[in-house]
Formats: sequence, structure tokens, C-alpha cells
Amino acid sequence: MKRFINRNIVVTGAASGIGLAVCHRIAAEGGNIAMVDWDSKRLSLAVNELQKYNTNIKPYICDVQSENSVTTVTRDIKNDFQYIHALNHNAGILKIYNTHEMTLEEFQEIININLIGTFLINKSFIPLLLKNEVSYLVNMSSIAEFHPHPWMSAYSATKGAIKSFTRSLFIEYHKQGLRANCISPGSVTTRLADNFIIPQGADSDIIKYLVPFGEPHMVTPDKIAGVIAMLCSDDAYHINGTEIIADGGRI
Repeated sequence: MKRFINRNIVVTGAASGIGLAVCHRIAAEGGNIAMVDWDSKRLSLAVNELQKYNTNIKPYICDVQSENSVTTVTRDIKNDFQYIHALNHNAGILKIYNTHEMTLEEFQEIININLIGTFLINKSFIPLLLKNEVSYLVNMSSIAEFHPHPWMSAYSATKGAIKSFTRSLFIEYHKQGLRANCISPGSVTTRLADNFIIPQGADSDIIKYLVPFGEPHMVTPDKIAGVIAMLCSDDAYHINGTEIIADGGRI
């Protein structure tokens, strides 16, 4: 049975990785999708990929750390779709630094995109979600918030904050029908993972804290997308304020 027929879903970070895999999963089940990303070229290619599903797929360019950009894209999506039934916020960055060498600007960039971006996107779309009797919101955390990784102090901090932020949304809006959850994936073969390069001069022995049980089991984005699709559907009707860990048993 197709779960997303006559459903409109917003997916950020939709041009690649987990976001694109989520779009494929939802469109294959009949859903209409507002695909949001900052990379216009990749987004155009992604939209073309999804045409085979014959659902309503529209692209939107957005810088999630900019309130003006988020406000504009929310207005445009509202005009195009009228109703939004679920939001999956994937947009984020991962950059690797020795913490003592990281500049304030580098730290702030990760905070702005991962955490401020989550706030702005959630803040802007929640009023649209609340127009439904039941709606679904899925944010992206990471197992890095349980098992902080070396050289990823800023990233790990944002992911822990996103979990707490999402839990607060559940408490604030559950009586209005909003199901607010987050997912914490393990190692996934995405463009973000490609950015993991040990900083020059770093102690390579620290890597044992990153992979305490040996080499991580990398999975493809579609293996995570199935969980997110479930959380965006009525199959998640009785799941709220929780975190789904999808890490192959590492935590």
C-alpha cells in the first residue's frame, strides 16, 4: 500500500545523500515533495531523477542559515502546495578540525547550518504542519551526540542540541497533533562522510575512540531513508518525542 498518496512532504538537503534517498522512497509511494537544497545544479539533477514516479515534485533553493531565505521558501511552498503533511529536515554540514585550531568563524559555520538552520526550518514550517489534525516532523541527529567523535566537537554539539530541541517540540506541540521525532544514523555513505579526513598532525591513535568495535559498517542512504519515510507516515502515529538510532548496533 502506498502511504503518501495525496500527501505533501518537505525534504531539506534533498539534492543528495539521505535527503535524496528519502525523496525517492516517498515519491515511490505516491507522495508529492517540495525538495529544498542550496545546490541548484545538484537539485535540478535530483528533480529529474524523480520524474519517473509521476508525482508532484518541485525544487526550491534555500540557505537554511538565512532567515530571509527560509521565510521565502516557506511562502513559496505554501503557495504551491497549500498543505504540508510532513517535514524531514536533513540539511547540514560536517567539517573536521583540531578543536584548538578551529577558528570562531569555522565553529560558527557549523552551528549556523546545523543548529540555527534546524531552528529556522522548524520554526517556519510548524505553523503549516499544525493546520493538519496530525502531522509529522523528523529532524536529523547523529550517533555523534552519544559517542562524541574526535575532531568533530562542533558537529557533535549540534547533534546533541538537535535531539533536545526536537524533544522540546514534542512537549510543546503534541496536543496539536504534531509528531516530532529525530533519527540518529551511524556511518552512511554520503557527501558528508567524504569530508572525514584526519587533520594533519593529529594523533591517529585517537581513531579507536571513533570506531571502538573496528571499522564502521557503512550503509547506503536508502537504508536510512526507509526509517525516515516511516516516521513521516501514519505508521508513526504513536511515535512521538523520541529518537530512532539507526547505527547497526554500534551504540
